[in-house]
Amino acid sequence: MRPQNYLLALLSLTILANSHPVIAAPLNSSGICVKENSPELPSLPLLPRLPRLPVITQDNSGLRYQALELAATGKFDLALKVAQTIPNEADRFSVLSAIADNLAAAGKVSEALKFVQSIENKSDRVEILSNISNNLAASGKVNQALQVATAIEDSSQKVWTMRSVATKLAEVGRVSQSLQIAKTITVNYEKCSTLSSIAIKLAEVGQESQAVQIAQTMEDEYWQNSTLSDISLKLVEVKKIPQALRIAQSIDDEYKKASTLHDIAVNFAAAKEFSQALQIAKTITNNNQKASAFVKIAAQYRKIGQVSEALPILAQALDLVQQNEDDYEKPSLLREIADEYRRVGQKEQALEILSQVDALEDK
Repeated sequence: MRPQNYLLALLSLTILANSHPVIAAPLNSSGICVKENSPELPSLPLLPRLPRLPVITQDNSGLRYQALELAATGKFDLALKVAQTIPNEADRFSVLSAIADNLAAAGKVSEALKFVQSIENKSDRVEILSNISNNLAASGKVNQALQVATAIEDSSQKVWTMRSVATKLAEVGRVSQSLQIAKTITVNYEKCSTLSSIAIKLAEVGQESQAVQIAQTMEDEYWQNSTLSDISLKLVEVKKIPQALRIAQSIDDEYKKASTLHDIAVNFAAAKEFSQALQIAKTITNNNQKASAFVKIAAQYRKIGQVSEALPILAQALDLVQQNEDDYEKPSLLREIADEYRRVGQKEQALEILSQVDALEDK
């Protein structure tokens, strides 16, 4: 097969395949996620663009073929001009993306950048560069991936892309490079978010000690506690229970610690491992979180027909909630407990609890 025809075939196959994935979320890291005098909760992150699926229409087949043929013979300026005349947006994007991505994959990153930067539509340029950067990172070409990411005009999309590259590096054990990328991010929230993403990915691939080390470098208490919680829950997923509990217990914020232990206990109950679920729930120091865990454990007992096991646990939950005199969560927890009593056939008890809710709301 002639080289031109081979490249043309490759480009055509790329268009017919799935469109390239976009990216993940933002990050940061000089090794430190700095504490700021800002609201306790960070602002919501921008969402990444969704990848566009190619919608190949018959009417544009001639223009598509012509653009791909010109690209296959190295006539990229002409290929670009033809591609940009394709009226269907999805077809046009697919052709432009395929040409640029295949140039980058062949090691012609400068040519790919030049080609993309000549595309008229800015959103197309941004999305294609993001996709190329992620694909290069996935194939181990980190420096080239960063070169492409740096060329992205949209600042938020650039951060999403760099975070994605950093997370991929952490996944394959190249942690120092991952953190170096995080260092280049200047906005503190994005840096903290990226460090958190790297740490969680490390926990997912079995590197929990490094994950915890990164979390503990964060000066911002919210991000440190949130990341440790996520690491702990990730370890529960892979059945590393002692490690998960140890990390959960290391969380400084008492409410976040209680929330994490609550989630671990509920996870065990859902897996019908009741003794461990109860053992963990009893270590929770926050009464509301402990009560909520007890209710959910009781519900799991009820679902397998063990009502006699569920009732004393519900009673413990009710006692804990009633100890709180003025708590905004009290009515909702009482309703949850009443609903469980109703489900196990204790209707009078359920009505009595609901009358307490009415009394609280009439105050």
